Amino acid sequence: MNIHSLKNDISQIDSWYHKLIFIVDRNEQFHSRIPLLDDYEKINVNHVLSESLISITKQEYPMYIDELLEKVLKSKENIYILQHIDILFDPILQINPIRLLENLSKAYKLIVEWPGRYVGGQLIYAEYGHPEYFVSDNFEGKVYIK
Repeated sequence: MNIHSLKNDISQIDSWYHKLIFIVDRNEQFHSRIPLLDDYEKINVNHVLSESLISITKQEYPMYIDELLEKVLKSKENIYILQHIDILFDPILQINPIRLLENLSKAYKLIVEWPGRYVGGQLIYAEYGHPEYFVSDNFEGKVYIK
């Protein structure tokens, strides 16, 4: 990963329409930290949504996901690191994780720890045949491989 390029992109993210950066770990694990990102607020998406969805019926999940995440994204000035986003791929939510992140990134500056792979210009989550399998080659934002 080119830390200088990442630092430069973070400094310019305000001017982007989709303020979105994906960090992909080659090993699909986020065990080592990136010191450059230590100062930004980290949000555990799995935790936020699993706690919030308890009081909502499954049929209503797709209508509330954006709203529930916006409650923790308080400031449009801050940069947020979205971690543990695996819940977004659960078929019960009936959402497209990339479109959700793109929509949020129009207003909020997001760095997303992608819990999958980046191969041939595609963001991939899970293995083919798995119920949560997801592939996108049509997305906004920049990708950095760690």
